[in-house]
Amino acid sequence: MKTSKRALRRLNSRRMKKKAKRIYFWNDHPEKYADNLAVCSCPMCGNPRKHFHQETLQEKRADDEYKEEIEGI
Repeated sequence: MKTSKRALRRLNSRRMKKKAKRIYFWNDHPEKYADNLAVCSCPMCGNPRKHFHQETLQEKRADDEYKEEIEGI
């Protein structure tokens, strides 16, 4: 049985809200933090750009396109 995308999003939303209630149990409305559950900011959990000073794939592609555009002129 194939699950629809909407059903999967709803399932994941419920799962993340449950997890937020476990993590932020002292808060009155922990479910509002369900979209941002990264409680750790170490290099494994956090943003690799911040820790390793690397460009994202999108930035690399944009730079390549820009260089090709300049060389083509």
